[in-house]
Amino acid sequence: MTVISLVNQKGGCGKSTTAVHFAYWLSQDKSVSFIDADSQESSSGWLAQLDSVNFSYQAILDPEALFDAIEVAQEQSDLVVVDGPGSLSEVTKTILDLSDLTLVPCQPSGLDLSSSNQILQVIRQRQKVRQGRPLVGLFLSRGVKNTILLREAQQALKADQRFPLLNTIIYQRQCISDAPVQGATVFENSSSSAQAAAKDYVSLFQEALKILG
Repeated sequence: MTVISLVNQKGGCGKSTTAVHFAYWLSQDKSVSFIDADSQESSSGWLAQLDSVNFSYQAILDPEALFDAIEVAQEQSDLVVVDGPGSLSEVTKTILDLSDLTLVPCQPSGLDLSSSNQILQVIRQRQKVRQGRPLVGLFLSRGVKNTILLREAQQALKADQRFPLLNTIIYQRQCISDAPVQGATVFENSSSSAQAAAKDYVSLFQEALKILG
């Protein structure tokens, strides 16, 4: 079935936290398989601490094994969520070759936007081979509200009309940073900050699914 991946060659952009929250949210009414293809294995380690996970997950770092695992997961689940590595590796290319939708988190800084351009070039190459797949959605992650840097990043990403920038921004919040350490997601946290973060994630995920049609 449908494969949704999160990729960026630069770590620390909120890729894994978004992937885990996306899979958790999707699993409320869909069958989901999660594959951690990041060498740090942070998302699978986080999932191992969650009490309320109702979907399968595994860490796979070898490109050939990953290819096979994604194909098997497609047969077993409605949706497959893949957390890609923070690099432009063969693993990343394998993920892009099998993804229906790829989400690219971008931090609002010059260095991060430059790094995002490199992964977008690779995605564009795969799209040429795969007749437009994977579909792509960019989103700003770890943004600080009402800052010039955030506004400038929005303008820069919107200027590149080849890839749509999702309207929802995932803001920098301590509750998101703390979630892996606490062995929970923001969906399970009753604080006002966590509920605001959960609302942002749901908005982001709903936007992302609309890209698939």
